[in-house]
Amino acid sequence: MEPNTCVEPPAAAPFDTGYPGRWKVLTVLCIGLFMLLLDGTIVNIALPSILQSFATGFSEVEWVINAYLLVFAVLLITMGRLGDMFGRRRLFVTGITLFTLASLACGMAPGIGLLISFRALQGLGGSMMMPATLSIIAHVFPSHQRGVAMGIWGGTVGIATAAGPTLGGLIVDNISFAGLFNGQSWPYIFLINVPIGILVFVLTLRVIPESRDATSSHRLDLPGVVVLSAALFCLTFALIEGQNYGWTSVTILALFAAAVVGIAAFILVERRQPEPLMQLSLFRSRNFSVANACGAALSGGMMGIFFLLPLFFQAIMGYSAVKTGLLLTPMSAAVVVASPLSGWLSDRIGSRWLIAGGMAVAAIGFLLVRPHLVLNGGVGPLILPFVISGLGIGVVSAPMTSAVMASAPITKAGAASGVLSTMRQLGSVMGIAIMGAVLQNRVVLYAQEAVAEKLAPISFIPAGARQRIVDAVGGMAGKLGEMRTDGGMSGAMPPEVKSMLSQAPQQAVDYMKNLFSADFFMGEFARAMRTTMVVAVLILAVGALLALLIRSHVQQRTAGMEEAREGGPAREAGLCLAEGAEPLAEGELLVAEAEEEAGTLEAEAAAPSRES
Repeated sequence: MEPNTCVEPPAAAPFDTGYPGRWKVLTVLCIGLFMLLLDGTIVNIALPSILQSFATGFSEVEWVINAYLLVFAVLLITMGRLGDMFGRRRLFVTGITLFTLASLACGMAPGIGLLISFRALQGLGGSMMMPATLSIIAHVFPSHQRGVAMGIWGGTVGIATAAGPTLGGLIVDNISFAGLFNGQSWPYIFLINVPIGILVFVLTLRVIPESRDATSSHRLDLPGVVVLSAALFCLTFALIEGQNYGWTSVTILALFAAAVVGIAAFILVERRQPEPLMQLSLFRSRNFSVANACGAALSGGMMGIFFLLPLFFQAIMGYSAVKTGLLLTPMSAAVVVASPLSGWLSDRIGSRWLIAGGMAVAAIGFLLVRPHLVLNGGVGPLILPFVISGLGIGVVSAPMTSAVMASAPITKAGAASGVLSTMRQLGSVMGIAIMGAVLQNRVVLYAQEAVAEKLAPISFIPAGARQRIVDAVGGMAGKLGEMRTDGGMSGAMPPEVKSMLSQAPQQAVDYMKNLFSADFFMGEFARAMRTTMVVAVLILAVGALLALLIRSHVQQRTAGMEEAREGGPAREAGLCLAEGAEPLAEGELLVAEAEEEAGTLEAEAAAPSRES
């Protein structure tokens, strides 16, 4: 047997035997990661309080979430590259500083506009922190301990996801002071980050060593970042504000057109960039394209639901934040339980059926939730559907990552995982925007139809006045915060109607007050929620069907193992068998790939969030 010629593996991380204080480093990184991920789930629980505190509309609270996600998604890959160039600890310290200061500013924001702006700054800080955590771990841990370290990192992600709703509810319901923030509790979901951020800042400077990739290019795809940001902002703004401006208005139509042109321009820019923001060539692989589409669909359906349910339970049902958090915890816990099992199964049966089955199960679970979104519903019937949905979501994540990584060359592993993470974040933005747009549209339509039906038999109100009342209802139906603050929508009545009511019999006055009561419109809002849930189910169902197009990476891996045993073209995967080496056992090829990938610092640095 002749010796095989092999491609030289990439250089190992600087600390071949491990950095002496590596476990302290991991602890600090996990504390920062926990704070970063906890912030997202806590904010969802606090949205109804924010909505009522500022007496604002539905579209404004959408921006509280999407301003963060949009900035985070677009800058994730670029920040990973900046860490390679200028230092990962420096980037992490800068990120934690900005995130902490932005959290302080969010907690003290006097208006919804400033809160949205500070959330965007939080997203910028988060985009610096996330990729730095993984690349620092790869730098300080030797190859034989990286799996354990990454497992702890992933466990932190799961704990933050599961603990967020309950912890957020405890803060919103129990922490408030009469002399601060007008007795409001929602600012503390942001202010809790300040002492944690200061602690992580100090510990980072003390225990985390600096590292950078000397081979990393100093080229940044700034044109790609600018064009993609502009296109996504136009699309997101049009979806969120379409109901307020009018879906056929010049402004909204122009924004949709600008988004289409911007996305086309982004593709052209990326094709001409020597080191693009997104490696579009990866999308030539069917598995890569389909798995990323599934990732966007999963995040879109899931985050849209996670955004809407706290609003429904608190603003419509009147549940406390703690009760809402506890009600959502079984879903988060099911995700944490199912994820490790799905990773184990993916290595044995492939990703196709796990992704398709998981998304189908999640869709069925949310479909079972839908009938119980009524004003007189209880919490008991929701528990099982939530667990079913959580199990379905948990089954998808690991196989989806496996499908993406198995479809990309090892030399582009970092770019592949970076694209997946970005696509999932963008899916979250689009899911919240689309489902929010559907909800706003249905609330207005259903409320107008219900009011017109109730006004029809009232003879003392002229037809013109009736239409003005219906139009006023359309303008006010999305102002959920004002409804709860004012106890109804009496402010929507035109002055001439109020004048007529002042001279009408008391029975007519009572009828009109009941017509414009908060409960009446909450019922229509609940009806709109049930319709919007169908959108989430459809998104997940489309993802399940797309997943059927994925080829099994287990079969591909088995073929590669056979070639490796025979000394064949295993070099195409960047691996080889030494002369006289024992044949590779099942699964060893993937282990070797993982270790080689871990040694490639640039790839690790650009892999921001495989498990989140």
